[in-house]
Amino acid sequence: MTEQLSFGIGEPKPDILASLAPEQRAAVEHRGRPLLIVAGAGTGKTHVLTARIVHLIASGAARPHEILALTFTEKAAAQMQERIDLNTPLGQNDVAIRTFNAFGDEVLREFALELGRSGELRVLSPAEQVIFIREHLFELPLRRYRPAGDPLQHVRALLDLFARARDEDIAPEQYLAHVAGLEAGASGSTDAAADERDAQRELANTYASYTALKERHGVIDFGDQVALALRLFRERPAAAGRLSRRYRHVLVDEFQDTNTAQWRLIELLVAHHRELTVVGDDDQSIFAWRGATLSNFAAFTAAYPDAAIMTLVENRRSGQPLLDAAYRLIGHNPDRLEDTLGIDKHLRGRTEADGEGVVHLSFAGAAEEAETVAERIAQQAVREQRQFGEFAVLVRYNADASRILSALSSRKVPTHFSGGGQLYERPEIRLLVSFLSCVAAPSDSRHLYYLATSTLYGFPPADLARITEAQARRQRPLRDLFDEGAHGEAAGLGATALAAARALVTDLEHFQGRAAELSTAELLYEFLDRSKLLGRYLDPNSSLAEDQGRNVARFFRLVQSAGRALPIDRAAYFVPYLELLREAGDDPAAADFESSLNAVNVLSIHKAKGLEFAVVYLVAATQERLPGQYRGPELTLPEGLQDEGGSGRDRHVAEERRLAYVAVTRAKASFYFTSASDYGGQRAYRPSQFIGEALGRSPDRVPARSSAYDELQRFQVSPPEADAALPALGADDVLTLSYSQVEDYQSCPLRYRFAHVLRIPVLPDPRQIYGLALHQAVGEHLSRRRDGDEPGLDDVQATFRAAWLSEGFISPQHERERFDAGLAALRLFHAGEAGKKRPDLVEQRFAFMLGRDRVVGRWDRVDREKDGAVVVDYKSTFVEPDSDRPQRSANQSLQLRLYALAHERSYGQRPVRAVLHFLETGARGEIAPKDADISAVVAVVSSTAAKIRRREFSATPSPRACGRCPFERICPRSFNARNSAG
Repeated sequence: MTEQLSFGIGEPKPDILASLAPEQRAAVEHRGRPLLIVAGAGTGKTHVLTARIVHLIASGAARPHEILALTFTEKAAAQMQERIDLNTPLGQNDVAIRTFNAFGDEVLREFALELGRSGELRVLSPAEQVIFIREHLFELPLRRYRPAGDPLQHVRALLDLFARARDEDIAPEQYLAHVAGLEAGASGSTDAAADERDAQRELANTYASYTALKERHGVIDFGDQVALALRLFRERPAAAGRLSRRYRHVLVDEFQDTNTAQWRLIELLVAHHRELTVVGDDDQSIFAWRGATLSNFAAFTAAYPDAAIMTLVENRRSGQPLLDAAYRLIGHNPDRLEDTLGIDKHLRGRTEADGEGVVHLSFAGAAEEAETVAERIAQQAVREQRQFGEFAVLVRYNADASRILSALSSRKVPTHFSGGGQLYERPEIRLLVSFLSCVAAPSDSRHLYYLATSTLYGFPPADLARITEAQARRQRPLRDLFDEGAHGEAAGLGATALAAARALVTDLEHFQGRAAELSTAELLYEFLDRSKLLGRYLDPNSSLAEDQGRNVARFFRLVQSAGRALPIDRAAYFVPYLELLREAGDDPAAADFESSLNAVNVLSIHKAKGLEFAVVYLVAATQERLPGQYRGPELTLPEGLQDEGGSGRDRHVAEERRLAYVAVTRAKASFYFTSASDYGGQRAYRPSQFIGEALGRSPDRVPARSSAYDELQRFQVSPPEADAALPALGADDVLTLSYSQVEDYQSCPLRYRFAHVLRIPVLPDPRQIYGLALHQAVGEHLSRRRDGDEPGLDDVQATFRAAWLSEGFISPQHERERFDAGLAALRLFHAGEAGKKRPDLVEQRFAFMLGRDRVVGRWDRVDREKDGAVVVDYKSTFVEPDSDRPQRSANQSLQLRLYALAHERSYGQRPVRAVLHFLETGARGEIAPKDADISAVVAVVSSTAAKIRRREFSATPSPRACGRCPFERICPRSFNARNSAG
């Protein structure tokens, strides 16, 4: 067995340690006691964490599945997984990399019985929590916090309070006991104190009732995913022991962002072995509003007084003048780790100056600020020969982005904006929402107006103005007047208006007839099909088209998720539910932020954390916005139950200063604070105090001047967004591919783009539901057998039942037929496993490199036989057991050959056999992989990857490919669409 086989023939094993600075290497190689790594901005903390994981595996200190890495976002987890895949020898990359919520969710589902819960728990989003409270408001023991005039007034504040309690690891029982203690010692207290105790008693009782309500209805929220896992560790020592033995090494990224409950979960998880590494930076703690607490650093050193503490200060991102300014700024914060731990956190960067360092630009008005920043970026890009993607404009609040976006667009400079939310406000989503609203509520004139004026129907503005005036005068819904126009009963409409009215009314009548038969997602799919809207998002080289397509896909996922929560999934129920979600504050993000190479990146400071740009502007950096006014929570936990330390205002200013520090340290060459004296209103705005702290002198200030131009600029219509070409992947960029992605691309490149670039969800498919339920049941059974258990037939069928979804079937009879077929297949499978050797690998993840292409996947099963490894892939499709089809399928299977290649690259050994096992009949087809098989699959994967890298996504329609494509109905390039168009 040779290690280089893990990375491809002729490719040497990467040495991740060789790229480390001495201070980084010391942290990576540390052994023997808990480790705290204080990693400053730009010092490569993620690289160090990844290298530590790789080193643990490569040195033999840990097996991959014994390592658990915890972080905060799925994106960060995916990036860490990719780095491990690129650097881990022999396919040993089965490290558990999870967000805290995902880890808690896994624990809950695995140990649901120990907690007295069902394994199928629905997780409520924040907005769904509000709706849940509204539905059960009068079941809660509320009095003062349910005012008769507005019973819903305090719902959001109550949920925020309960979330803080869970983040602080305060269970309802603790809250109630604390209030009881306050009441027991209340003799001789003031009326105000008595009133406060009465309020806290009501809040504690409501917290307990809300928790009980969720349990009774089988729902949880995000905070419960950690809180219930923590409860398991405390109340079920056997389960806790299993998890502690399973994960013998635990690493935590972004430790400064952990809350109290998360820290206590970590502490219990490593109690038996103390193999814990945490990486963080107190100066980059900017998420106190979601429970993060810096006190966890003190908790760590108190729990592990023998812990090693290592500091990373070598910054490879920025010039020294910029880092010196950042250090001056953050030095104004009290109680930093630099002081409490006695360490040096002054970052050391590049000494050569290739930028202006930190500069303050002051303006009289907001319009001048926006125009100047946009003009400077346009000129700098040319003068400094930089791509637009090397520039970032940061904002404290999303509202401040609109002026910058408009100024850049007017100069034809492409932009990419990412704040918090905005999905519902995107034009492509407003169109879909308006369509659903017009179908569900025909008298809703607002949405009908938007739909009529959209480019889809193009009703002439002048005619629409006359119709709208008539609507107001006659007090009739706008729909009635469109009906009249469509039937030629409205006078004065031109030919274009009549045609648009007929098209609009015809479509709405059609979809209203279909709305009672189709789920909301199915109705939207049919709308996309009939309107050919998807054709707008097909340009593979357009940044705008790509973002719009991804937004539509995200809205579809939201629709499908909501459909499962509704009593009846129809548009008539979905539209009011969507209105409730929006009233409750639901504001999903538009397309995920990926820093663009060809567009100026405009984003919030929070979104910029972890990113870097050559030139950064922080606009509207005024005292009124940064730090801004402190607004404490509407409802607070009682004193003594939570020790926050310091005044609320002081904590607020310290966090905002850390936010400014994060902004400054995003820049490689130049960072600009910009501020104006006039943003509207009666009083002049002041430059942020943080500007002076960073510069070491008082900032300049241009006095406001009365300007009609500035006033009118606030109401200007934004120019159209400038588009930018999407670049092809570079030779050094890593492209990740799975077998299903290769198969989709081979079938049709446009299908690949729909599924894996735009990520448009597909409607529930009976074959998919059936196959997933079968695979989950088989996988669970084999996993338990691998671990020494012998589950019975009832167990494997119970897993199948729990995984079954009653969606997408033609009829109840069709569903029953497939369900019974699944139970029969599992009986056959269970009988065939009796007395069989236990599997060696089950649902085992693999990843290997072909050049710069990363191939990922999972083996259903691998057995180690005397003559070598046998890879088995289970199939849910039906084949006649006595026909030659099982063997023909195996002979033609690219998947089997890819899985054989994966085993060879991962373990240095080619499988002796690769098998297709058809579950319904037990039929099998197998191959003995040869050199030609391996060469063929390498050629297919490499050629497919090369085309994807070049963004070649042209459709290749055919009756066979389109007939099997889940996007056939909505694809404007499908075989049927092209024939009907002809």
